[in-house]
Amino acid sequence: MKAVRWIFLIFLGVGSIVLAVAALSFLHTRQFVHSSSAGDGVVIENVWRESSGRSRGGSYYPRVRFRTGSGQDFVIISSTGSSPPSFRVGERVQVLYSPDNPTRARIDSFGSLWALPLIFGCIGLVFCSVGIGPLLWQRRVHQRDEWLRANGQRITADFDRVELNTSLRVNGRCPYRIVCQWLDPASNRIHVFRSHNLWYDPQRYITGNTVLVMVDPANLKRYVVDTSFLPELAE
Repeated sequence: MKAVRWIFLIFLGVGSIVLAVAALSFLHTRQFVHSSSAGDGVVIENVWRESSGRSRGGSYYPRVRFRTGSGQDFVIISSTGSSPPSFRVGERVQVLYSPDNPTRARIDSFGSLWALPLIFGCIGLVFCSVGIGPLLWQRRVHQRDEWLRANGQRITADFDRVELNTSLRVNGRCPYRIVCQWLDPASNRIHVFRSHNLWYDPQRYITGNTVLVMVDPANLKRYVVDTSFLPELAE
């Protein structure tokens, strides 16, 4: 189903963009740290700011007074907040500031410097994992199926039924699977095989009582049910 593949590709695309933002934020912060000067500061207030949106809550943003190397005093409000506050009023902190523009300053702490690239990086990795994981799995399954079609043992299994795969749902729909059985004469054991997901009911197109299955003789759990006799689904 092409729609499912597009969903994974969208997740991968969004994740890649967010990772690019994280990388740019990391590089910008690293450049700032390397080119900045350090000054002694003190937290004079924790400013409460409510969160935007419908959710109630907010964070405390430390207001810091610091002194530059030239003896000038400046006051900044950190761009990074937390709840409860990360700093106490009166707590002494080190501040990194731009020598050309001391108002461009940050508290020298991991949260103040690296929280933004870390957050964006984690979000990007999650989105990329959601997108690329299923795509890699589909690629692996496709390669396995091609090997089985070329090298697998062909057996004729008895058609059993068509079932809904209720473990998967896309846009409110569950795919169908063909279920068939085969009695292994060597071990006198019955093996149940299921086809890949089908996004339409194949029942009316199954005219015989048997289904071709290609299996790996060394591992009967590696198999592919032949559905090439079914009509192709129009997208």
